Amino acid sequence: MSRPTFIDCDRIELQPPEEDDIRFLREGVNHPEVRRFIGAFRTPCTEERYREELWSAETDGESASLLAVPKEGEFAGEPIGSVQLHPVVSADGYANFGVWFHPKVWGDGYAIEASAHLLEYGFRELRLHRVSATAAAPNVASRRLCERLGFVHEGTARESQFFEGEHVDVERYGLLVDEWQGPDEVLERR
Repeated sequence: MSRPTFIDCDRIELQPPEEDDIRFLREGVNHPEVRRFIGAFRTPCTEERYREELWSAETDGESASLLAVPKEGEFAGEPIGSVQLHPVVSADGYANFGVWFHPKVWGDGYAIEASAHLLEYGFRELRLHRVSATAAAPNVASRRLCERLGFVHEGTARESQFFEGEHVDVERYGLLVDEWQGPDEVLERR
């Protein structure tokens, strides 16, 4: 189904999820390589659970949750991942950043492009002052993404997540509006 484009990027469009995207979203959060690092996705997500717990969060107006859809190539017109600012706490100028992409497109640069444009939207349109992010220490790709986006490592929550049979550290990051360099600067360093 054709959706309205919310943010037009170079190779992708960021679009709000619609009812017919629930199947992709549920399959994505159930993919073993996606859910292994995300505590909320640890157990398989049925369509009913997805609707009750996740769909409402994506469509409640208290967040910016968008699908990344390539403009060209093998996956043109089909969602390949999701980027979120959730929750958005307008009174504090704060949001938490989240991202996941289907493993079939890992390493293609879609995550950095989508994330950079979502952060630009958050700082410029939502007038956020701060965006935070967390990543399990073993999730090297997510930690590297945060660093490439300009997030500052603010600390480690020691052994705060159970991951593959052991407790692991969770790395905490923050990005302030004054530190944000914009998507062009971030994407030039690709």
